[in-house]
Amino acid sequence: MKKISINLLGILLFTTMLYSCGKNAKNNTESNNNEDTSTVVLVEEKENEATEVVDEIGFSKFEHYATILTKKDLIAQFGQANLRDLTKSYAEGSVVKEATILTNPQNGQVIEFIWDDDNSTTSWIEAYYKVYDENLELLGTQEIEAENGLSIGMSLSKLKEWNGDDFKFSGFAWDFAGGIYREEGSKISGSPIEITLDILSYEGADFAMGDVQLSTDDSRLDNVKIIVAGFLMHIE
Repeated sequence: MKKISINLLGILLFTTMLYSCGKNAKNNTESNNNEDTSTVVLVEEKENEATEVVDEIGFSKFEHYATILTKKDLIAQFGQANLRDLTKSYAEGSVVKEATILTNPQNGQVIEFIWDDDNSTTSWIEAYYKVYDENLELLGTQEIEAENGLSIGMSLSKLKEWNGDDFKFSGFAWDFAGGIYREEGSKISGSPIEITLDILSYEGADFAMGDVQLSTDDSRLDNVKIIVAGFLMHIE
């Protein structure tokens, strides 16, 4: 069985616009006309040892989804009607991966599963504050908590408080927007969840645009609304 790892893929993975589908955190669910979604068919207990763990999880925190180690388990737990498959590109198109977008029918959380080269084993999972459909139309926003205290949608000041110290991150509106410099010994660096930041309004934030290094101790950021916009967690 795979175990959760803190291997880091790097901030390149956070910079590509992601396709999301289904229901947002509030009320948007995608259905399959040919499939009954009233019940979830579970894999036989002896077929996959991971199923025993999955069935006991409430799936409310981001880390809970990291217990799903295969596409078979994902379908068994949530049903095909709540999933959408697609191909995603990373690192300016140099990395291409097959992925599946889950919209949790119980709470509306939208989680993305990125598959290994076998297209069936979980490589990593992602979640984002802004939820888009397949046409890049904004469906809404979501806030997802993690067991370690992080939260998608939390403010920059709250993240600094959680980290216990100032930290540096890259500017916005370019390829590496909102990437955090993971300094050795920091709480952010020790977290198994990689995070990326986003800016919600560019007004008065010209200094924070482009290939610049920013720091949470910069008083100019006090009036700029920056949030945790993305989670990523590797599975090994």
